Amino acid sequence: MGIMKKISISELRLGMYVTALDRPWLESPFPFQGFPVESHEQLVTLQKTCEYIFIDEEKGTAPNTSDYGRKTSSRSSGRPVTLTMERTDLTGLGWRGRESFRQDMRKVLASRGKLHRHVQRLLSDVRFGRSADTREARILTLELVNVAMANPAATLWLTNLETKHDYTVSHCLNVCILSIVFGLHLELSSDSIGELALGALLHDVGKMRTPVSILDKPGLLTEDEFDIIKKHPVDGFNILRKDKHVSEKCLEIVQLHHERISGQGYPFGLKDDEIPVHVRIVAIADVYDDITSSRVYHEGIPPHTCLNMMFHWAPRDFGEDLMQEFIRCIGIYPIGSLVELNSNALGIVMSSNPASRLRPIVMLVRDAEGKPYGRRPLINLATPSARGGEPKWSIKRVVDSKEYGIDLGRIAEMEAGI
Repeated sequence: MGIMKKISISELRLGMYVTALDRPWLESPFPFQGFPVESHEQLVTLQKTCEYIFIDEEKGTAPNTSDYGRKTSSRSSGRPVTLTMERTDLTGLGWRGRESFRQDMRKVLASRGKLHRHVQRLLSDVRFGRSADTREARILTLELVNVAMANPAATLWLTNLETKHDYTVSHCLNVCILSIVFGLHLELSSDSIGELALGALLHDVGKMRTPVSILDKPGLLTEDEFDIIKKHPVDGFNILRKDKHVSEKCLEIVQLHHERISGQGYPFGLKDDEIPVHVRIVAIADVYDDITSSRVYHEGIPPHTCLNMMFHWAPRDFGEDLMQEFIRCIGIYPIGSLVELNSNALGIVMSSNPASRLRPIVMLVRDAEGKPYGRRPLINLATPSARGGEPKWSIKRVVDSKEYGIDLGRIAEMEAGI
């Protein structure tokens, strides 16, 4: 632990490492604790937000102080879990150009489409007592990993392609995609990401043994019904445990993805480091997609609201450090968020902007007068003004798409050419 020092906001300089603010993190534009001040924009935002802050003088001596890409840990235990680094370039969450983005999106769509059709067959086979074709699932998930490495942002954007009446298939795909992108962010080895992807894809296979009347029941479940739901991790493990194409790590994901570090999860009530990090990665992706997705009986909530909720739950459920990294991965303004700009126009966040986290890439959907765009323009909010000054565009607030009658899923379909 470095030396903590309280300073006036006027003393803050680039390169310093901020460890605490003079207000709760979630009341600031920085919903995770601990980050280096890497840009003039961050400096100005902090100056507008705070009167004083706390810095870590030891961490602030290095230009890049975040080492989580090399290792992660559970705050509850304090013991680091080493992650293998094989990838040398992780710029995919940045912007590579408008046409490149759309080309990558079409590649992701093709890969996702094949996997979607296979998952439909796989889950149907399991429901009717036939064996699951996990060999084909492994091949298709590895293909998706390769496509996602080229452009994680385009991959995340297509998690908006969900349907209320095909929830389990869409959920399995989305958790798979989120886990892949999170694994890339953490700089896991390609083999580890492949296992994450397959485990995430199969994590709910045990629900095929759960009565549909319980899975799709509107309203609250009874205690007996919830006890039946809680059997699906073990049911999934038993369905897959003799399959030679499913590794032990994949089986752990299937069996343990509802365990929580407080010991309040199921089926075994494991605690802290008893829950492997790859399981907690998928657990975070699972909860995030479940909360943000719409179902027959449940309307999804906006991504930024979900992240705030999960940030509060992290010490009990996932570990604070890992949750903070997920927020860094998804972005302060998560891909797929609907935002109102300073011009009053509405846009959808399409990609994070690592050099300027508060100014992502946005696709405009309505102008300042509320009129829909015919061909939706893509803009980089970090682009300087014509005279080289402060950028023209900025985000005023995140808004709920339902309040404006904007169907994000349909827009994703149109942009992907469906």
